[in-house]
Amino acid sequence: MNHIGKLLATAGMIALVSTPAVADNPVDVRSSKISFARVPGTPMPDRLTSIGGLQLESANENFGGFSGLDVSADGKSFISVSDRGYWLTGDFVYRYGKLAGITSTRMAPIRDTHGKVDPRKSRPDAEAVAAWSAKGITGKVIVGFERRQRVELFDLGRHGLAAPAERVRLPDQAGEGETNGELEALGRFHDGPLKGWQIGISERNETPGGKLRGWLWRKGETHEFHITRLGNYRITGLAILPGSEEIITVERLFEPPFGVGMAMRRFSIKDLQQRDTGSGTLVFEGRITGFRIDNMEGIAAHRDERGTVITVISDDNFNRSIQSTVMFQFRLD
Repeated sequence: MNHIGKLLATAGMIALVSTPAVADNPVDVRSSKISFARVPGTPMPDRLTSIGGLQLESANENFGGFSGLDVSADGKSFISVSDRGYWLTGDFVYRYGKLAGITSTRMAPIRDTHGKVDPRKSRPDAEAVAAWSAKGITGKVIVGFERRQRVELFDLGRHGLAAPAERVRLPDQAGEGETNGELEALGRFHDGPLKGWQIGISERNETPGGKLRGWLWRKGETHEFHITRLGNYRITGLAILPGSEEIITVERLFEPPFGVGMAMRRFSIKDLQQRDTGSGTLVFEGRITGFRIDNMEGIAAHRDERGTVITVISDDNFNRSIQSTVMFQFRLD
């Protein structure tokens, strides 16, 4: 804790620190195993298999609100960002090929372009995080912010969780949605036909016909695409699938107490390069009555020796009386 106090006291100089500060921000997170299905034997879609779930708890007052997620290429580590502008990092614990816990968890406030912590509540509303390059989450990452619409780049490999922000270009159209309903999902292609392109999808920035707006952009080029909504669901996160030929979305329905659901859809990059992307391929759709679904907002993908693994995390809105932070993994068959 003394190290944290020193870091905060010297916030104006923190951008000059080249030694990663990750080890100075440990946080105690308790993880308990939970089943995705509320009733054993509840059927899952043919192409999706549940391989472990966790409920996460911490006494840290800033723990929660996790809206973005990315996972290392080897599936051993993760990084998340929260509505309050905090990083959460940690390592996965696996037993018999299933998610069994997390360890080595750390938290730190996300810093601005001056390397300082911005006290204004509207500034740090982080909604998405994604690796910038093939180095993954131990190198540079980009973070999408919603209420003060922007994308920023952080060199975690050099500065750790104390990394100062660098502004990254975002299409002007991405800021035309409802307040607190703009950029919600973010990614960057590291290989494949769209190598070097970023992708973003809005939550409530819609066309006159009610389709969700998304963008592919690189340097001075921008391509807008439109996704047909799935009922009342809203897209809250995306992950680029291994191979960079498809993306997968996580979508939430949040109308408590019983209208709480999660959906996942796949979209090919060929469809994303069209103006009308269409509805994609439904991977999963379920409600809280059958599954332990909360306000699901973050999604990541990695490949292991058996194929593609999808990880999702929920945003508890710091409303712990009726919500919780849950994390699930699935095998995409």
